[in-house]
Amino acid sequence: MKQKIFAAALAIALPAAALAQSTPGFYVQGDVGHATLTGKFEDGGKDKIKGFSPRISAGYDFGNNIRAAVDYTHYKKHDDRNGDSYSKLKTQGIGVSAIYDIETGLPVKPYVGARVSVNRVTDESSETSAGGYEYYSNRETKAGIGAMVGVSYDVTSNVALDAGYRYNYFGKFGDVKIHSNEFHGGVRVKF
Repeated sequence: MKQKIFAAALAIALPAAALAQSTPGFYVQGDVGHATLTGKFEDGGKDKIKGFSPRISAGYDFGNNIRAAVDYTHYKKHDDRNGDSYSKLKTQGIGVSAIYDIETGLPVKPYVGARVSVNRVTDESSETSAGGYEYYSNRETKAGIGAMVGVSYDVTSNVALDAGYRYNYFGKFGDVKIHSNEFHGGVRVKF
């Protein structure tokens, strides 16, 4: 009986050990997620935009639990129409991340990472009144920083499922400091 238990444990452990041996290679990753963008105004007010936030990444796994990736994230556009006034806010970012996978000896690997980014925020508004029409448009691009934590599950040696959390600070746009809290899930495929 002990031999059967040992053989079963060995049969389970060998594939996990094989998956733990990460090999170097390029990868692509697609994520879907939910982001909450928060704008903090100098006067103390806050505004939040919540919604769908897709991301695509391309990176390299160095094989020693370290990965690097370039990503593009598109955040939900905010449209607000109130009577004769209209405002629209669009946000997007391109980032570079360094990720450290924590080796567990299992197909499940937690990870931590840091990100630097270039973020573009476009703000447009208009108002129509008896006195005329006013239009405002502003587009700014700023550098930002962020951090991430998550967990991946190696389905095969080349395919992993990924779920995680990201915090990104976009910078100050006008009199508003913008940051985001993002939860995502996706698939990573290594070549």
